[in-house]
Amino acid sequence: MVDNYRKSEAADGSPDDIEEKRREKRFTPPDSSRQYVKLQVKNGTESVSANLANFSRSGILFESPLSFKKGQQVTCILTVSLLRSRVVTFDVEVKYCYGNNGSHITGASIDANSDRAWSDVYAEVYDFIVLRQGSG
Repeated sequence: MVDNYRKSEAADGSPDDIEEKRREKRFTPPDSSRQYVKLQVKNGTESVSANLANFSRSGILFESPLSFKKGQQVTCILTVSLLRSRVVTFDVEVKYCYGNNGSHITGASIDANSDRAWSDVYAEVYDFIVLRQGSG
């Protein structure tokens, strides 16, 4: 799974080539809340489920069966089912992608045009995760 994402073979970039750029705190959905947060990744007409590793206001890290090229634009569809079900679609730019035991780890920046919708969902998921971690 994504937990050991730094140990892998290269697809488009390697774990050693990754430069940390996100300045915001990253949040990892706890296992207990993964059932409420689902991620789909769409590349052209192909759409697959992905495992959300972590996210921040400006970036996302996920694991999927698809490989992407650095600089590629990809569409993410995040479904959050907390108090009410919510779906937000946003575009990301792939910063790196590399193989990991038959799947691919992808780090991407969230497109600025997606900010408004993403910010709303980010706040909702952030509140849920913080409350969930605080009570566990």
